[in-house]
Amino acid sequence: MRSAAAPVNQKLSQSHKKTIRPPGSLLTADDLFRFQLVSDPRPSPDGARIACLVTRLDQGADDYRAAIWLVAAEGGPPTQLTSGAARDSSPQWSPDGTQIAFISTRPSDIPAPADSPASSPASAKDPARSKPKGQIWLVPVDGGEARRLSAQQHGATDPCWSPDGRTIAFLSPTAEGAARDDAVSPHEAPIADERIIDTLRYRADGRGFIEDRFVQLWTIDTGGERARQITSGPFDVAQPAWSPDGSRIAFISNRRPDHETNGLSALYAVPAAGGDVRPLFERDAVVSSPDWSPDGSSNAVLGHTTPHAGDAMNAKLWAVPAGGGDPICYTESWDRSFGDHGMSDLAVASDHRPVWSTDGRAVFALASERGATNVYRVDLEGQAVSAVTSGSRRIAAFPLLQENRLVIATGSATQPFELARVGTSGETEIRLTDFNRQLVDEVAFVDPVELNIPSPTDGLIIQGWYLTPPGFRTGSTVTYPMILQIHGGPHAMYDPTPFHELQLMAARGYVVLFSNPRGSVGYGEQFTSSTRGEWGESDMADVMAMVDAVVDRGFVDPRRLGVTGGSYGGYLTNWIIGHTDRFAAAATQRCVSNLYSSMEQATSVTPLANLSLAAPHGRTPPISSNIRRSPMSTRCTRRSSSCTTKAISAAR
Repeated sequence: MRSAAAPVNQKLSQSHKKTIRPPGSLLTADDLFRFQLVSDPRPSPDGARIACLVTRLDQGADDYRAAIWLVAAEGGPPTQLTSGAARDSSPQWSPDGTQIAFISTRPSDIPAPADSPASSPASAKDPARSKPKGQIWLVPVDGGEARRLSAQQHGATDPCWSPDGRTIAFLSPTAEGAARDDAVSPHEAPIADERIIDTLRYRADGRGFIEDRFVQLWTIDTGGERARQITSGPFDVAQPAWSPDGSRIAFISNRRPDHETNGLSALYAVPAAGGDVRPLFERDAVVSSPDWSPDGSSNAVLGHTTPHAGDAMNAKLWAVPAGGGDPICYTESWDRSFGDHGMSDLAVASDHRPVWSTDGRAVFALASERGATNVYRVDLEGQAVSAVTSGSRRIAAFPLLQENRLVIATGSATQPFELARVGTSGETEIRLTDFNRQLVDEVAFVDPVELNIPSPTDGLIIQGWYLTPPGFRTGSTVTYPMILQIHGGPHAMYDPTPFHELQLMAARGYVVLFSNPRGSVGYGEQFTSSTRGEWGESDMADVMAMVDAVVDRGFVDPRRLGVTGGSYGGYLTNWIIGHTDRFAAAATQRCVSNLYSSMEQATSVTPLANLSLAAPHGRTPPISSNIRRSPMSTRCTRRSSSCTTKAISAAR
C-alpha cells in the first residue's frame, strides 16, 4: 500500500479576515476565530422573543467577546442587543419583559487612577485579580443605553430577578468580616509577596486564590440602591433560585463543618430579606440545579445519595418539599444520568437546570445516552421517562417557550450550535438561527463514522467514532497516520458534535479516533463506575480494541499511530505508552503521571481519592495502590520514552 504523505504544518495568520472561500475548503487553525458560539437561550415572559449569547474568540486580545442577541420565536432575522466589545453573559429578562439583566466585563464607570493598586505592577502577580470583574448591567430591550447596577469588589455572577421585578439576587466572592451592606470598591489592595495558607481548598481555576473570599448570596434593588449580603460564613453558594411568591431564595451549598473534606452538596433556602438559612435537602448526597415548581410547593433537583462515588453515579431527578420533609426520587429505576456530559471546544456553558411543565405534572431535563444528549420528559405521576428529542447530536440548553414548546441550543458533527424551536412532545423542530452559515458553506466538515466494538475484556460493546482526512476513499490503497484522542473525566462522554481540534487534525491528513471506554457517561451506572479503583487497568483494553478495529480496516498505517488526551485523557495516555510500544508519538496534556505525589497527601483531606481513585466501597486507596497505578512507576514507560522522542523527531 502507498502511504499518505506526512501531514504538513499550516502557518497561523496574525488575524482572520472575512474572506469567502470555495465550498469544500479545508478547516484551518484560524477558523477557530470565525465560529459564532451560540448559547444560553432565554425566552421573554410573553414567549415572543428569545435572548441568547453569541460568543467569539478575539485572536488579537487573546480573550472572549460575547454579545446578547434577540431572536423572534416565530423566526426571522436576529437583532444584536449589546455591542459584543466585552464579554456579556447570563441574560435574564425582567418579569415585565422590558429589560434584560446581564453580567458584563465592559469597563466600569469608575475609572482606576493611574497610581491605584489596580493599575500597579503588583496586580500582575495574580492574573485573576487583574482581569476585568463582571458586574450586573441592565439594558432596555427596545432601545437605550445599558446601565451598570452592581459594583462588587470581586465581581458579580448569576443574576436572577425576583418575581415582582424589584430586586435581583446574585452571587459575589466576599471577604468574611466585610461590611454586609455593600462591597463597592473599584480598586484592589496591593498583593503581598507571600501568602499564608490555612485552608485545604485555597485556589480554584478561573478564580485564583480564594483567600478569605467565599461566594455569597446578595440582593440589589433594581432602582440602584446599595447591595445587601444575604448569606455569610466560610461556605460557597451556587445556583440561586427565587420562590414563585418571592419570599425565599433557594441555593446549593455545602455548609457542614467538614465541608473541606467531603464531596457533599445540599439544597438550602433563605428568606429573601435575609435571615436564617434552612436546609431543605441536607444529607449524605450530591445535588444541584434547583428549580421551583410552578406552585412553589417543591424544588426539582438533580443528584444522588452516594457521595463517595462522585460523578460515577447516575444523577437522578428528585422533588424536594419546600417546607422540608423527605425528597422523592422519580427516576430511581432509569439507568442513565441527567445532565449534559458531552464534550466540545465549540460550546459555551448554558443553564442545565430541569424545567417544570406549566401544569407541574412533568419535568424536562437533559440526559446523555450513547454519545448523544437530548431532552427527556419525566412524568411525575407514573415516574415514566420518555425522550422528547432524538438523534445523534448534543443539546446544550432547553428553556420552556410558552406552554408547549422548548427552545434548544443544538449542534451536530457538521453543524455548530444554533437555536431551534421544538414541541414538548418532540414534534415540529424549526431552526431559528444560522449564525455560522458562511463558515459551514465554506468548510468541509467531516462526518464521523460510528463504531461499536466488543471489548476483549468481557465482550461489552464500546462505542466510538473516527474522522477521515481529505480525499479519503473507501477501498483505496493509501494508508494514513492515525491519532487516538482520549477524553478527560473519566466520567464524561465524547459525542459526534462540533469539535475544532478533532476536525483540524482530520483536515491536516490524520485519521482521528475517539471513543467512550468504560468510565464514560451514557451507558449505565455500572459502566461509568467501573474505572473506580482501576484507572488504566479497566479501560485501556477498550481503547486499544478501538485502535485494532480501525487499523484492521486497512487504511491506517500501523507504524504511524499517535495518542493524546487531556486531564484523565492525559493520565491514560501516560498509562498506555507505559504498557505498549505501538504508538510512534504521544502528547499528554494537563495530566497526572504520579498518583503517589499528586494524590497521596490529598487522599486523607479531600474527597478526590474517593471520587475517582477508590474502589466502589469508597475506602481510601492504600499507598501501594497509588504507586502501582502511577504511569511513572511502570518499567515500560521508561523503556518507551526514548522511542517516543525519536518518533516525534522523525515526523517533523
